[in-house]
Amino acid sequence: MQVVDRSLQPSQYWPGLYALFGMDYERLPKIYPLFFDEKTSEKAFEEFMTERAGLGLSVQQPELMPVEFDIPNEGYRTQVTMASYGLAVAISREAKDDNLYEDVGSRMMKELSYSAVQTMEYIAHAPLQVAVDAVNGVRADGVPLGSPSHPTATGLQSNLLVAANVSELAFENAVIQISYTRNGRGFIINTRPKRVIMSPENGPETRRILGSPLQWNAQTNNINVLRSTNALPEVVETPYLVDKDNYFIQTTEQDKDNGQGMTFWNRSALEVREDSNWSNQASLIAQWFRCAASVVDFRTCYVSPGADGQ
Repeated sequence: MQVVDRSLQPSQYWPGLYALFGMDYERLPKIYPLFFDEKTSEKAFEEFMTERAGLGLSVQQPELMPVEFDIPNEGYRTQVTMASYGLAVAISREAKDDNLYEDVGSRMMKELSYSAVQTMEYIAHAPLQVAVDAVNGVRADGVPLGSPSHPTATGLQSNLLVAANVSELAFENAVIQISYTRNGRGFIINTRPKRVIMSPENGPETRRILGSPLQWNAQTNNINVLRSTNALPEVVETPYLVDKDNYFIQTTEQDKDNGQGMTFWNRSALEVREDSNWSNQASLIAQWFRCAASVVDFRTCYVSPGADGQ
């Protein structure tokens, strides 16, 4: 166990420093709650049955012939397993007592809390980082989140958008594709775009496209259909996306609030505790929490791999 003692920060025990820099930058507010539903879990894992399909089309019945029977399928199961996370520091009694510039214990308490918040951001964004990764992103249905071949009872379905940078045409094509979303039996369902999730690199162009009453960067006088119909109501920019030209269109399936969409599961809330080791007078400060992030139903999120197609 590494203990923070006076030898690690010797300048903070000498008089004459004007200020300390590097740990007081303004911190980002939480971003993942803008597009993740937060739910509390009381179990080691949450289990879902997905791709459960209802009944098919009615069958034409010739005169005097019996009605055909159909049965719903049960689909496959997927689990969201809660994981534990923690971090700790140990501070010597002398390091706490002799520091001339700050309360070391209080500072470490704040830093541990901030570390936990940052960790939660990475956990929440993890499903998006591997959304089109054919190795690390494979889910219970055997394909990544963004795929042209999600298996269903009536064949393969796609939630993969065109591999292209953000543009008016790309967004219009995405809106059209989402309007044809189908359930497991192949019936078209009432699904609409809810928000675009993207990196800050795509933010300015996206806001120009969606903000203009006329077609962006065109010589015509045509209206901007995306804006006039409010086809993409929200834009969320997140700097945590690794692939900068990937973007995601979350659908209204997210609104069902049943855990099928982007969900952040809080199993045990963040705890920051302080203790002491009487034998050497060191202060022990630790944080701990349990959580998980999931996207169970691929229909809640359409994925574009951007121009690089990866």
